[in-house]
Amino acid sequence: MNTKKSFYLKLTLLLIGLTFIIFYDSYAGNSSQACLNNIAEANVSTSNFSFDKIWSYLVGLLGPGVALYAVYIARPLLRNKLIENHVTQRIDQIHKSNSEVRQYCLKLIRNYTPSVYEHDKFGEEDLNKIIRDLEKGYLITHESSTEVATLLYFLKNTLQQYGRRFDYYEQKFHVFSSDIFPFVINVLNRVVSYSTQVIPVPVTTDISNKDLIIKPLSRFVTDGKISKFKNFRLGVNFDKDSASCLIYTDMVNRTSMEYLKECSSIVISSISSIGKLLYLREIYAPLIWASKKYPKDALFRITLTLVGFDENTNIGIEGGESNKTVVLYYSNLSNFGYSPKLTEETFVDNFLDDWLSIGNFKYPKPIKFAYVTDEMIKVEVDRKELQEIFNSHKRKIRNNLRIKRDKITVVKKVWQKLFPN
Repeated sequence: MNTKKSFYLKLTLLLIGLTFIIFYDSYAGNSSQACLNNIAEANVSTSNFSFDKIWSYLVGLLGPGVALYAVYIARPLLRNKLIENHVTQRIDQIHKSNSEVRQYCLKLIRNYTPSVYEHDKFGEEDLNKIIRDLEKGYLITHESSTEVATLLYFLKNTLQQYGRRFDYYEQKFHVFSSDIFPFVINVLNRVVSYSTQVIPVPVTTDISNKDLIIKPLSRFVTDGKISKFKNFRLGVNFDKDSASCLIYTDMVNRTSMEYLKECSSIVISSISSIGKLLYLREIYAPLIWASKKYPKDALFRITLTLVGFDENTNIGIEGGESNKTVVLYYSNLSNFGYSPKLTEETFVDNFLDDWLSIGNFKYPKPIKFAYVTDEMIKVEVDRKELQEIFNSHKRKIRNNLRIKRDKITVVKKVWQKLFPN
């Protein structure tokens, strides 16, 4: 930037100098004949006349030169002002959209609240009505803040996934209005809370250019880049390590509805979210429990994913001793079923931890083992055994849960901090 400034400054001074020389030469050529005809008169008046003329030329050039230099100096200020106006407009639009979403969600909460206290069977038409309402709300969130748009996106898609398997779930579970509506209202209340937040002004107004086409082909297309603010968040956050993803996973896991845990896991596709909830409680269970058969063939290999868990405390009537257990829900999220069905023995002996990769890992002996659906298994184990696994491999678990960043991206960020220009 400093090189550009010095270049334009030198160019301005050069133009002023050239203009002065041209005018001076023109004046000297026109006055040469008069100097030959009357030397005495020229000796008396030429110096005064030339000085006055030169001074008038300098004064005449001074105004445009200063104006040109002022325009150059003010150009970055003008650019920053335009960017600030654009940022202000975007923030105002986000606040307006958040307000619209807040009013709409409050309306839905008022309409859904009476159903919380009803014990009617939850039908497919009830589900479709909620989905239609959420789709309307989601359309408003396209201009809203990230947290608002992300939570509504997760809720809408979870219920849509539930709708795709409604007939199947209806045969396995007895679902009532008092089960679904409290969860929906809970998420909507969280959306309302996020919609009241103050939108932070971006730390910097730096603009980043993003290639739409990969480099080998980018030279063969026009308009292959888009520009956006580096620190401006808008719309759904699809980052699996985002706080919104973890918060929604926790909200689903707190429910007693196994089918919602399965549907949510399909939508979010984030194994680490459940792992982080286990880490908070200082327990660990395999997040991906994969069959030892066909270890290198993903097509035929059976893989069970931990989609949720419940914590139970059993207190003995006679001795008063408490026994804490954890119920783990494993689901086959692929389209391939189990043939033959798993038993407690095959589940423990024929599978391995494919997420943490612990050598000679032995799954804790289940207290209970049962099928919830044809694709979901419920395993109850002693909490102390899960605590022992956590304490033995805490460092490795923490390293696996860390946010994985691309090394090239990290180098670029460090370079930009060291050399901002």
